[in-house]
Amino acid sequence: MAGKLELLMGPMRSNKTAELLRRAEMRRQYAKQYVLVLKPSDDTKGGPGMVESRNPNGHGKMTALEFKSSAPWEVLQAIADTEQQIGKKVECIAIDEGQFVDGLFLFVKQLLDAGHDVLVAGLDLDFRAMPFGEMLNLSWLVNAYGGSITECMAYCSCGARALYSQRLIDGKPAHYNSPIKMPGDSYEPRCAEHFVLPGRPH
Repeated sequence: MAGKLELLMGPMRSNKTAELLRRAEMRRQYAKQYVLVLKPSDDTKGGPGMVESRNPNGHGKMTALEFKSSAPWEVLQAIADTEQQIGKKVECIAIDEGQFVDGLFLFVKQLLDAGHDVLVAGLDLDFRAMPFGEMLNLSWLVNAYGGSITECMAYCSCGARALYSQRLIDGKPAHYNSPIKMPGDSYEPRCAEHFVLPGRPH
């Protein structure tokens, strides 16, 4: 039987990781499931092999299997090895920062077809307000396989709902031509009125 997909999307500071960890912990604690947490190498928050939420009040952090963002398929062998070690199926795979994973759609589809439930948290839009990676494509898998889509909410400093992730470099809005993936953590959630993108071509 195919698995189901729980998709957690939203801008920076919308507690996506905290919610992913909360759901993973609930499955472990109450459903007695084995949950394997995955961390793409492009995720720089938390330490190596650690998925960590920025929310101090949430489920803080969990040990994770770190993999190359460009090579998620290598994880399949690790899943098989884990199942052999624990003597049962890995019921759930939780992927944080899904926007960084190359081939995310096909990778998640493979996991669902293999009977794993999958949790994916990630940004829906990059700092240019364009779809980030393949996160938005995963909504098709929710429709096809069942599951849920949770729009994680963040708020602008003005109090309005934030839909955008404002990247700041030296305290100023980043230029449109700066790289999509950048190390560091200078982002703010912004509403449409306060989102600024210098150098936008249109």
